[in-house]
Amino acid sequence: MSSTTVTPAGEVRAESGPSRTVPFTRVAAVEMRKLADTRTALVLLTLLVLSAVGAMIINAAYFTQDVQDVASSAALTLGLFLPVLGIVSVTSEWSKRTALTTFALEPRRWRVLVAKAVAGTVVAVATSALMIVLAYPTTAVAAAVRGVEADFTLDPVALAAWTAVSVLFTLCGIALGSMLLNAGASIVVYFVASIAWGFIGLTGDLGSTLAGWLDLNVTTVPLAGGEMSTDAVGPLLASTGLWVAGPFLLGLLRVHRMELR
Repeated sequence: MSSTTVTPAGEVRAESGPSRTVPFTRVAAVEMRKLADTRTALVLLTLLVLSAVGAMIINAAYFTQDVQDVASSAALTLGLFLPVLGIVSVTSEWSKRTALTTFALEPRRWRVLVAKAVAGTVVAVATSALMIVLAYPTTAVAAAVRGVEADFTLDPVALAAWTAVSVLFTLCGIALGSMLLNAGASIVVYFVASIAWGFIGLTGDLGSTLAGWLDLNVTTVPLAGGEMSTDAVGPLLASTGLWVAGPFLLGLLRVHRMELR
């Protein structure tokens, strides 16, 4: 706030008080709300839940009555939709031309991108937790229909690691979206890269080694299975640097320099 002081000579002097900044928690809360505000995000979230539940029902009905295996069957769906949701959460600011308003309210652009990463992390954790909760009735009903005994034992460490993988892929989408600032290009890069690394891994020893260190789909397998070892830490860090940390830092730099229109 500013106040004015009238001097004896009638001179008006402005006195500036301490500026008030928007709390980061409020910025993160706004970004969380944006994830459910747009039609695209709502469609993605709906498809994510329906597809994941469908995968769990099929797995419980035909393959297993282990609740942890049933919950884990949603991993592929989460790996498909959560990165796309992360991409859309960043690129929608530019495609819908709301970036000017967003950065006018919070001029420190890095805080907005970090808030988007926090919001994406919360959504990834929440959807993973929802799948675990839904796996219980799905397993129970399937076991009752098939007349077999269900196993409701859960390994908290394995589930936490599985959730961490969902968070990692969500952050990968946010990082690509912030670097490219185009939804179509980011989605294409994400899926084409996954396919390309699959082919590279089949080209020989060199290709297999490169994929084993730089393909996020490969390096997260031990983590998703709750079987991380010291040998798996290096490849996971390398692929995370290539697909998450690197693109996110480049995205911060690009958004900072981007001209708003």
